[in-house]
Amino acid sequence: MDRKYTSFFGAAVCSIALLGFSWFIHYDFPAILISVAALILSAYIFSRNILNFSDLRRKIGDFTTGKNYIPLCIGGILSGIVTALLYRWHLGISLVPVSLNYFVIIAALIGAMEELVFRGFIQEQVKYLNGPFSVLFSTLSHTGYKCCLFLSPMALYHIDVLNLAFWTFLFGLIFGSIKHITKSILPSLIAHAIFDIWVYSELMKAPWWVW
Repeated sequence: MDRKYTSFFGAAVCSIALLGFSWFIHYDFPAILISVAALILSAYIFSRNILNFSDLRRKIGDFTTGKNYIPLCIGGILSGIVTALLYRWHLGISLVPVSLNYFVIIAALIGAMEELVFRGFIQEQVKYLNGPFSVLFSTLSHTGYKCCLFLSPMALYHIDVLNLAFWTFLFGLIFGSIKHITKSILPSLIAHAIFDIWVYSELMKAPWWVW
């Protein structure tokens, strides 16, 4: 099979596995084993394509060093702040967080990890097929992953999933486009981490949907 189709197939299977993980993660035993198996499958697909640090940089996008490092970091910081302000304005809450609690550390790590998986690995895999399509694919994959957490029958709270899908898709396109244009995961990774810090900084503990 052609390399680009092999890469796309791996990204597609990984995406479906992550959807299964988010759908079943809050089930009780034994159904939760489906979630565990799905996570192991996605981790296997990820790891089998990364044998060393050079593979990691190539698969998720060069972190970039040298003269472009500072502009990329600044761009990521500004993107994260602007998107967070827009989202807090939409929610009707203060634009600037009124407190900073320990959960922000977990929030930043979650945001960074999502970027490594969706905008990094999955988008990079699909890029061999088509660049702009890879942005759309990774955005749809990430949006589906988020929505499955709340669409699952075991979801503890029911929210406006369409609203969640809209914002996740919108910011996914922004972060994915940044990744595609700069050819580096660094700006979108920083942007997502700052977005989650800015939005969730007032939380005292992780919400129920954080696995």
